[in-house]
Amino acid sequence: MTDIADIVDRYTEVWNKVDADRRQKAVGELWAGDGYYANVTHEYRGHSQIHEAIHEAYEDFVEKGFTFTVHNYQVNHNSVRITWHMVPGGGGDVAAVGTEFIVLGPDGLIQSDYQFMEVDPTQ
Repeated sequence: MTDIADIVDRYTEVWNKVDADRRQKAVGELWAGDGYYANVTHEYRGHSQIHEAIHEAYEDFVEKGFTFTVHNYQVNHNSVRITWHMVPGGGGDVAAVGTEFIVLGPDGLIQSDYQFMEVDPTQ
């Protein structure tokens, strides 16, 4: 199994990457070709759709000055639960908190990723 700490770091980085081409490359390196990502409103399958979801989050949050950081994570066999914070890039209060539940395949690639919001910045 791939080093979980490395996967968590690369997973967090992909949401913060400025360059769209590098984000797309990172998606291909993290998710299986038939990988799945679901947030509270949409489902995305495959690299292209997952990249679209990450690009939308980039435009909605990172481009507007926020950064996604890992608060903590826990491992259970081939899965990892990541609790993340969205914070202003220049510092300040946490604007959103969420949890990802990620299942990895035997190759260490993400098979499925489910997002749960704990603090929604739009409310």
